[in-house]
Amino acid sequence: MQLEAASLMTLKAAALYDAGEPCGIEANDAKYAAAEAAHEACETAVLTLGGMGYAAEYHVERYLRESYIPRIAPINRREGARPAALLLILSTTGTGEKPPENNSKPSRP
Repeated sequence: MQLEAASLMTLKAAALYDAGEPCGIEANDAKYAAAEAAHEACETAVLTLGGMGYAAEYHVERYLRESYIPRIAPINRREGARPAALLLILSTTGTGEKPPENNSKPSRP
């Protein structure tokens, strides 16, 4: 269900982008949802396979390692790492939570 929701969120962001409308919040929401769905699926696979879940020949351990990347890496430079991004998403969905203050300038590539 989470994977389907992330897929639909991605399609919505893509449709907004194709229409030339602002889509940053929707794209960030989709990336966050997809990262969480991927991590949960990989974690379940490793737990299901037990010790063999860490065996390199099954690739499950690699998928689990790779599922951490979007959870650790910033969604984009202005919004910071995952906890800050989650707070930003919550603040734009009407939950009343505000994103953390970031007084530092964004780094340049």
